[in-house]
Amino acid sequence: MINRKIRNAKACTLDGHTFKSRLECACYSLLKQSGLEFTYEGEKFTLWKGIKLVKTLLFAPERKKESEKKRKLHLQRGTLKDMTYTPDFIVTKGNVTIYFDVKSIPNDVYPIKKKMFLKYLEEHEEKAVFFEPHNVGQMVEAIAYIKDLDYGDNKGES
Repeated sequence: MINRKIRNAKACTLDGHTFKSRLECACYSLLKQSGLEFTYEGEKFTLWKGIKLVKTLLFAPERKKESEKKRKLHLQRGTLKDMTYTPDFIVTKGNVTIYFDVKSIPNDVYPIKKKMFLKYLEEHEEKAVFFEPHNVGQMVEAIAYIKDLDYGDNKGES
């Protein structure tokens, strides 16, 4: 699996923030206009803690720009890096944290990280909401849902 950049995504800068896509930029504008309290990429979550390989040998081609056919296998040492996840936007409303991951076209790793993040939320958050809008209309819908929803103070209440 490779965490590939989405094709045709064009960076956008607004209010001193550089967004990875125009959709993120549009969603930022909508959240700003909504009056909701939010952050952009405000927190990074470690979904899986990396390890140092001690008992396992790893042989793989060196990462060079040589053609794939010419690369030879080499013993690689080191650690398997942490797997992290950074939601695009985090909104807070009362005692509830609301996470947004704006996706026009998900990359190849996103479905796995999304499942791991939802599991993380289930295990670590008292109350959380996750939105995955794929267009501006869905973002507008999500913001309306947040504004209209009464989260209450009791667990499980909506």
